[in-house]
Amino acid sequence: MTSRLDQRPSEPRQVGRRAVTRGAAWSIPVVSLAVAAPAMAASGCKMTTGLLSWDVFPDDSNQTGQALATTGGTGVTVTISLSGDTNANHNGEVTSTVTGGMSKVLRFYDRNNKANTQQVVTLTFSKPVQNISFSLLDIDSNGGAYGDLVIINTAGWTATKHSNVKGSGTVSAPYAAQSRNSPVDGSSADANLDLSWTGPVSAVSFTYKQDGSVTGDPFIGISDIAFQSCV
Repeated sequence: MTSRLDQRPSEPRQVGRRAVTRGAAWSIPVVSLAVAAPAMAASGCKMTTGLLSWDVFPDDSNQTGQALATTGGTGVTVTISLSGDTNANHNGEVTSTVTGGMSKVLRFYDRNNKANTQQVVTLTFSKPVQNISFSLLDIDSNGGAYGDLVIINTAGWTATKHSNVKGSGTVSAPYAAQSRNSPVDGSSADANLDLSWTGPVSAVSFTYKQDGSVTGDPFIGISDIAFQSCV
């Protein structure tokens, strides 16, 4: 049964889109990392937190389709795979352009000048992990130019929507901007969505899409990815 807890923070961070200046680094949201892991803990192993940080990768480097090392001593690698409309310029690249209030992120772009584009993003872990958490950044809209939509494909997620995000992450009610014309500056976190899975799971995926015509090279970002592994 899919678990979705959609709530808006009482005090959203005042930190969304297309800013060209580098800002102060934000740490990833603390989302459920302290949740107990009875199944793995019962085996006598030690639950250890791992992190995939975009800070270690150069700007404009594409980090999809390859096993990415993580910190924390878990030995877990993460592979980000894309399918669907994936050939937009800069899709899957790391950038230091501030996105969702974060100074270094990986971005997913939808194709420009093509209607109803969509791509599926899959994060695959080299072994089952628990308490996965990350944020999708800058889910906004700009009149008829673009309107970011996100559907969560992997059951069991919990979500916290920031102030400019609505929806429940389903096909019928994807996460989206509050209105058809809700652009958010890159320095703001108002268009972010914090996601977590208790697990254990080996992979999680979501669909990033547009509804209708697209101009302006629309994108969303993904923050650093945290998880716990039994070592």
